[in-house]
Amino acid sequence: MRQNLRTRPTLLGAALVGAALGVAPPSAAANILNNGTFGSGLGGWAATPSVEWAPEGAAGPGSGSARIRGNPGIVGALMLSQCAAVTPGTDYDLGATTLLPYSPEAEGGVSLRVVWHSWPGCEGATLGLSPALDFPPVAPADWTRRGLERLRAPSGAASASVLIVPWASGPELAFAAFVDDVELSPSNRFVTLTVPTAASVDGAGGERFRTTLVLTNPAPFTRRIDVRLRCHADQPCSTAAVSLVFAPRETRVFADALLEIFGKPSGAGALEVTYEATPGPIVASARAATVHAARPGNGMALPVLPSSAARVTATFVGLSDGRAGDGGTRVNAGVYNPSTTALFAGFTVHAESGETLNTVYQMVGPGAWTQVNDLFSQAGAGSARPGSFVTFTSGAPVFPFLISIDNRSGDSVYLEPRESFQP
Repeated sequence: MRQNLRTRPTLLGAALVGAALGVAPPSAAANILNNGTFGSGLGGWAATPSVEWAPEGAAGPGSGSARIRGNPGIVGALMLSQCAAVTPGTDYDLGATTLLPYSPEAEGGVSLRVVWHSWPGCEGATLGLSPALDFPPVAPADWTRRGLERLRAPSGAASASVLIVPWASGPELAFAAFVDDVELSPSNRFVTLTVPTAASVDGAGGERFRTTLVLTNPAPFTRRIDVRLRCHADQPCSTAAVSLVFAPRETRVFADALLEIFGKPSGAGALEVTYEATPGPIVASARAATVHAARPGNGMALPVLPSSAARVTATFVGLSDGRAGDGGTRVNAGVYNPSTTALFAGFTVHAESGETLNTVYQMVGPGAWTQVNDLFSQAGAGSARPGSFVTFTSGAPVFPFLISIDNRSGDSVYLEPRESFQP
């Protein structure tokens, strides 16, 4: 196995220690749950005998968590719950951190839900329940944080119960799960959506890449939407923020977003769309078109992601189907760092056999975007082959992306980051 790592930074070891947590801790001041960090044992929680306090926690040894032991045997068997008072019509964010240790005999996960009740103390009529916040197993097993944003308490709701339910297969004692930092907190007044990469640039094969942004105000009243461009650290564009006023139910299409919104005829970066969410959502979509007179491409859809979609690990598959031949497909890799601190991020190239070929590291500044053009070439790994894949890791939650480009047409495909499956 060849691991000729490229310019491994001396601070990488320290930077990647934080990847074990992979998330910022919850904001305890806003959390309406009691003892969501399990720093006081299981106080505040209703628990079955299969749940016990454990000294291990997402914040490190001694910080504490709830350990769920054994297979409940019934899908949907409740293990942990807590009731909290809520305000009707208010939006809440649900979040938690879990660790699912690897077991060769059993595989399972944990799900959380919020159930709304009409009376205090989680009594009276049930007014509905939230979607499930699911934690499937990940490899390597590590503390993983997930969340659901803007769960609106129904009209008439006076309380909410947070339910924690494990599920597993295999022998009863072969499964265990750790749950920590459970948070139910009022949602922020403002919401930021992120397009991880956008451009108005010339490509390596003479293509012209151009990003289209579509924004819709579905509300029956005028609203303001702020759009910000985040560029490479050595090409700062922190002042590239524009406030747009939308009439009721208005939709605008910015065919070349960097040029039409920011007056930037050439450049690349991430887009942030911020709006006041109390009156409801805005609708945003993005697409990158490949403009080439002789070889026009079909372009690709770009995701518009909530803040909770930032991640510290990912696996990218489907890089090439081989039809373009050797050297016919190039893969660009990039990342947008929404945090206020610089960090290291690494893209590791794997052969179709799973062999690790090389890793390319990038230092990404706070609020900065960066891209590695032709990742496989930069890694000295030849070209992307059918079955080859890329894994990613960083020191804090970021928005990583890969783009596979057909060198013949200049057409591109955005590759979604997936859960890491590396042992």
